[in-house]
Amino acid sequence: MRAAWVVLVSALAAACNSPAPADDHAAIRHVLDQWPKDFAAKRIDQVCGLFAPDTVVIYPDSADRDYAATCDQFRRVFSGPNTFTYAAPEIHEILVDHDLAVVRLIWRLEVRDPQGAVLEKTNENGVDVFARQPDGSWKIRISHAFPVP
Repeated sequence: MRAAWVVLVSALAAACNSPAPADDHAAIRHVLDQWPKDFAAKRIDQVCGLFAPDTVVIYPDSADRDYAATCDQFRRVFSGPNTFTYAAPEIHEILVDHDLAVVRLIWRLEVRDPQGAVLEKTNENGVDVFARQPDGSWKIRISHAFPVP
């Protein structure tokens, strides 16, 4: 019996430490690199599509948002007069373990008024937890971002 436990624990430890397939890293990097392009084009379905249906988005000094609230916020941004531009994310790390992944990254946001004057530049440090969806795609399940001073 003890030998069975040793084998089971060893197998689980090996599985948890095994490197993630390169295609998982590439798929996650691809959706993150595509998102600013979709945002700039105001493609709301694709912008919201980065997030899982059961997502939780956490940002300091605001209420946590679910999928509907997150997409509603994007719709308000898209309908306003100012231009919001995200640069491609600066990805520091992608860790994948089976159907979950964690990404450490920095998003750079620039907000301009209708005349083109810069109103705000923000760097947002973030940790995004991705979950593999039933169709095999990767979507953000938990997003925790905060401004970098």
